[in-house]
Amino acid sequence: MSALWPPRVRTILASLALFVLLLPAAAVYLARIYENHLVRETEKILLSEAVLVGEVLRASLDPAAKAALPPPPEVTAEFHPFTAKLDLRGTPILPAAAREGQGVSSSSVTPPLERLLERAILRNLSGIRVLDRTGIVIASPKHERGYSLAHLPEVQAALRGAYEPVLRERRSDEARPPLSSLSRAAHVRVSLAIPVFSDPYAPVGSGAPVIGAIFVSRTPLDMEKGLWLIRGELIGPLVVILLLTLLTIAALSAAIERPLRRLRDAASRVAAGDPQAALAVSGFAPEEIHTLSAALARMRAELETRARYVQEFAANTAHELKTPLTSLRGAAELLLDGGDAMDPVQTRRFLGNIHEDALRMDRLVSRILQLARIEAAEAHRAGLDLSSFLARTSERWARRGANVAVECPAGLTIAADPEQLEAALTSLLENAARHGGDGPIELSAKVEGEGVELAVADHGPLLPPGHFDRAFERFYTTERDRGGTGLGLSIVRAVAVAHGGRATAEARPEGGACLRLWLPAERR
Repeated sequence: MSALWPPRVRTILASLALFVLLLPAAAVYLARIYENHLVRETEKILLSEAVLVGEVLRASLDPAAKAALPPPPEVTAEFHPFTAKLDLRGTPILPAAAREGQGVSSSSVTPPLERLLERAILRNLSGIRVLDRTGIVIASPKHERGYSLAHLPEVQAALRGAYEPVLRERRSDEARPPLSSLSRAAHVRVSLAIPVFSDPYAPVGSGAPVIGAIFVSRTPLDMEKGLWLIRGELIGPLVVILLLTLLTIAALSAAIERPLRRLRDAASRVAAGDPQAALAVSGFAPEEIHTLSAALARMRAELETRARYVQEFAANTAHELKTPLTSLRGAAELLLDGGDAMDPVQTRRFLGNIHEDALRMDRLVSRILQLARIEAAEAHRAGLDLSSFLARTSERWARRGANVAVECPAGLTIAADPEQLEAALTSLLENAARHGGDGPIELSAKVEGEGVELAVADHGPLLPPGHFDRAFERFYTTERDRGGTGLGLSIVRAVAVAHGGRATAEARPEGGACLRLWLPAERR
C-alpha cells in the first residue's frame, strides 16, 4: 500500500482547510484575470475606433484615399492588425495625461471630422484626439485644437510608426474605490495612440512615414459592473462550486465518522460476546482508523488467546492439584475414621503420605506462581557477564553436591533479566540432575548468530524422540511419581519468550539430552 494511502486524519483536515482557504484565493485570482480581460477588451475596442477615425483622417488629407484600395505589393503584406498589449500585472500606471500649450476653441467653425467625434463620444464614451505628424491636436470632440500631446510616450511611439499603449491614472471627481474593492482597473484609463501611415499597407513598427496619429483613451469597465452584467452566467458555476464544496466536506466527514461508527458498533457486539463481530474497516478511511481497527483486532485476538491460556492453565492446574488433594483427603479421612485403631507404624505412614503430598502441592504452587510472574511481567534486561554468572551458578550447585562443568568464553556478555535467567538455569540444571544419572552436567555458553546460546547437557539414558517434542509443555513430566511438577521446562520456555528467544531440546547420540536456551543480543 502506498505511503500516502490511506491518508491520515490530519492530512484530510489539512486538505479540507486548504481547499476552503484556496477558494477565496482562486476567486481573487480569477477576478484578476477577468479584470485584465476587461482592460484588454477596452484596448481592442479603442483600437477599432482609432483605426476607423484614422481612415477618416486619411480620406480628409489624401484625395487618393477616396479611390479603390490598390493591391498590396506582396500577398503576405496585406493585413497588419494592431495587437492588444496591455496587462495589469506588468504595465506600469502613469500619471494622467496633460497637454502642452494652449488650445484654440473652434466652436464657430467645426470641420466634418470633429462633428464625427462629437457624435461618436455620445455612444462610445471615448476621448479621441486627431494629431498631425508633429503631435499637435487638429480635431477633438470638444472642438479644441492647437495644443500638443507629443510629449506623451504613447504618442511619441505612434509618431515613430510604433504602437505602445499605456495605463494612466484616472482623473475623476468621483471618489477612488476603497482598498477592499476587488477592482484595480476602476481608477485607471487605457491610453493609446496609433500611427496613420501614408502607405495603408505599412506594417506597425517598420518606421514608415506617418501623416498623423489618433490618440484615444477610455476608462475600462470596472469588475463589479462587469460581473453584474454577466451575473446570469455566473449562477451556474457558483452553484457548482458550492455543491462541490458541500460534497467534499460531506465526503471527508463521512470518511472519518462512518468507519468510527462501524468500529463502535462492532466493539459493542464483541463486548456482548458476539464471536462473529468483525473489527476490520473496509473502503476509504483515514490511516489512524485503519491502524485503530488493526489494533482492536490484535487486542481481541490477544485477549482471546489469553482467555484460552487462562482457561487451559486453570484446567491443568486443577487437574494437577486434584491428585495430591485426593490423596490428602483420603489419608485424612482414614486417620479420622480409624486413627485410634491403627498401629503407630501405619499412622506414621499415612502422615508421611500427607507430608509428601503437601510438599508436592507446595512445589507445584510455587512453580505455578513463578511461571505466572514470568509470563505476566516484562523482562528487565541488563548487561550480564556470562562467565562470572555461570561460575557463580556452578559454585552453588557444587555446594549441593552436583558436578557442573562450565565452558564459557571470557568476557562474553548478554542483555537479560538476571532473575529470569537464574530461574531458567535453575530449571535446566534441576532437569539435568534428575535425569542425568551420575555423570557430570555440562553447562556451556557461546555466540550463536545474533545472540547467545546456553546449553545444558547430561549423560542420562536414551529417551524416546516424542519426549523432546513435548518437553516444554506445561505439566508434562516423566517423573511424576518422584515429585516432578512438569513446570520446570515451561519456565525455561517462558523466559525465552519474554526475551524474544527460543528453547529447544534434543537427544544426544551417546545418551542423555541437551537443552538449549537462545537469547537475542538485542530486544526484539
